[in-house]
Amino acid sequence: MAELGELQRGQRWAYRIARSSATFHEAAVVKVGDKKVQVELVADRWEGKREWVSPARLEVRWDLRHEHIAEERKMLALRRASPAKDERSAADEVLFLLVPLDIAEYTADTSGTTTVHKVGRLADLVGLPVSDLVAAPANEHEADLLVPWQTTVAIARAAAARYPHRVLREIEKAEQQLNDDLIDGTVITGLDGEDHHLSPDDVRARFEKRERPRLDRLRSIVGAKRTADLLERRDLLDRLRRSTSVARRVLDVLQPTQKRLVAKLREELDAAADGVNFEPGE
Repeated sequence: MAELGELQRGQRWAYRIARSSATFHEAAVVKVGDKKVQVELVADRWEGKREWVSPARLEVRWDLRHEHIAEERKMLALRRASPAKDERSAADEVLFLLVPLDIAEYTADTSGTTTVHKVGRLADLVGLPVSDLVAAPANEHEADLLVPWQTTVAIARAAAARYPHRVLREIEKAEQQLNDDLIDGTVITGLDGEDHHLSPDDVRARFEKRERPRLDRLRSIVGAKRTADLLERRDLLDRLRRSTSVARRVLDVLQPTQKRLVAKLREELDAAADGVNFEPGE
């Protein structure tokens, strides 16, 4: 985009007749005012038509228009998708939970693009090949890589597949907060800046309207079956951890009078628990 200070009489710029137009027209600078610039449309069919316009309407020097148009087409291809707001919100939340902002961040536009700052580190983090991340219509822009919605979704699903317990903890935290608030209600700060008390019934209604859909979308990214399997595995590991703890305490009690037996049983218990990670995943 042109700046007033760089414009001079006689320069040729690419100009759109309407902001929504996809076509550029050659425009020569006639006068530079305090806030606007007067241009004359060069083609014969305009018969010397002149207009006062914002310098922002002069997008690129006329002799550089082809490169500008090519870049613009790449960006249009990148932003062709129009995912639903709920889908975008779910992907955004998963990326925020699992991917550091210095590696990649959701762009928060309506087409669901993501800005990748460090392609190699993102590939290592989520387990996707670099070739998938840079595949068209991904586009390099100012030292970053902009990727389309389909790649955003792939990144979110790959991250959730590799670190599902982080997503599940977010879901469990919200559900635990609901259980706590259902006892006596809770206090929220309204748009008016005032505190308002919500009864337990109001808490549940608010949760079903706002939180339940969000949590269901997070579960869907992890996968309903995998979520159930992971929760079952976590429960079994927790039971095993508690059983092992009880067994160790029993052996401690028996230690003074049954040293040989305790030593043998402790060895068997250690062997059985060897390599078991009682805290499943990150």
